[in-house]
Amino acid sequence: MEAIDRFTVHYLITAGSAAEAEHRAHDICIEQTAEMPYETIPMHIRESITGQIISQKQTESNLFETSISFPVSAAGNEITQFLNVIFGNISLKPGIRIHGTGWNSLTHIFHGPVNGIDGIRSQINIEGRPLSCSALKPMGLNSDELANICYRMALGGIDIIKDDHGLANQVKAPFSERILACLNAVKRAEDQTGKRTLYVPNITGDGFETWRRYEIARELGAGGVLVSPQLCGLSVLSDLTKNEDQIPVIAHPAFSGSFITNPEHGFTPEFYYGHLWRALGADAVIYPNAGGRFSFSEELCLYLNRALRQNSLPFQPAFPVPAGGIQLESVSQWMKKYGGDTIFLIGSSLYRHPDGLEAACRNFQQKIESYEPQ
Repeated sequence: MEAIDRFTVHYLITAGSAAEAEHRAHDICIEQTAEMPYETIPMHIRESITGQIISQKQTESNLFETSISFPVSAAGNEITQFLNVIFGNISLKPGIRIHGTGWNSLTHIFHGPVNGIDGIRSQINIEGRPLSCSALKPMGLNSDELANICYRMALGGIDIIKDDHGLANQVKAPFSERILACLNAVKRAEDQTGKRTLYVPNITGDGFETWRRYEIARELGAGGVLVSPQLCGLSVLSDLTKNEDQIPVIAHPAFSGSFITNPEHGFTPEFYYGHLWRALGADAVIYPNAGGRFSFSEELCLYLNRALRQNSLPFQPAFPVPAGGIQLESVSQWMKKYGGDTIFLIGSSLYRHPDGLEAACRNFQQKIESYEPQ
């Protein structure tokens, strides 16, 4: 019989017994492929198409780690069909969570980052230390007001300034107008200080609009783009990141919380953000850091940070971007935990600094530049 190329998916199944866990694993094998009563499936389809249980072991009370292989042909050459195979109908059933997959058999579908850590560093010619980042906000300011904030941040030495993910194409700050104003602002600051700052606009939009905004951003000279893959589509992220001459793409986790926050269902954050989004081509991935207004633990954040950079995947490493929980006072502490290949995104702590935004950014930058490898 001809050998069949297969890829493996690692599930965490919640069940009351080993027998129940095995039954649920068999259900995944059929539901995600033939989707017919087992006895009605032709023998050659059972052997060539349906999933196969590789292993199953109990890791905690009521939790079973289960590895199932699927034929590569079932996923075709499409991101959407791959997602359909690994978590299509079973996403409607509770107690099933994905925490890994074998990427080496899937490189014909997934390409990983084009720029990654090295490419982003080369954009601003900075090696050996973390990068600083902040966000333009709030929604409701006009383009000139946002550009003024951008200018003051750049004067303070920030490496990367991104749009807040809530800035889209609102009347107050239309997309093209805002980009042009902010690019002029960072150029004006660079002329004064000699320090280059990347401005990264948010391009997330409906359908082809995301592509249109990407092209506008690239043509105008943006240092990268921000996109929320869960809003515009995971396959859109992959399509945006296929060209060798692309500008860096930073992925934002807006609208993805329901996929990763249930401890018994969906995806583990380290797989979803750290592996899947990286495989789809994200050069950097923003995630909520511990200690802020979100519920991620320090242990999870450290694991996620490593997942984006680990060398065991057949893709370039991507920059981890912890956000939403880092204060100016805690930057040095987090640098020791995360190391030099991290982009630190701070917003609120800079905006409320008593000496003003420019001084806050300068203080932030001084801390970043004081980094010493452990």
